[in-house]
Amino acid sequence: MVSEIFVRLAASVGLLERIFFVILLVRIVASFFPPRTDGLWNRIAGFSVRLTEPVLAPIRRRIPLMGMIDLSPLIAFFLVDIVGFLLSQLFLYLARF
Repeated sequence: MVSEIFVRLAASVGLLERIFFVILLVRIVASFFPPRTDGLWNRIAGFSVRLTEPVLAPIRRRIPLMGMIDLSPLIAFFLVDIVGFLLSQLFLYLARF
């Protein structure tokens, strides 16, 4: 019973990681195609900014812009992937007991 909970937690971490990646991709696309009206794209872009800014802001404070290129989304991809992998492996390890 307890092992099944940890397996489900590991799967949930993977799902949340993929959802965050999609939201981060939406933010990247929205930076190239900014919304011009108060339509659906404006709400989606605003939602993606609100969800990703807590992750990107600390990265941006530590790593300056390279010209006009913001590398914080790329670094966030790597960090979220590493943290998601470590959490999934921890949950799967705990599921063995």
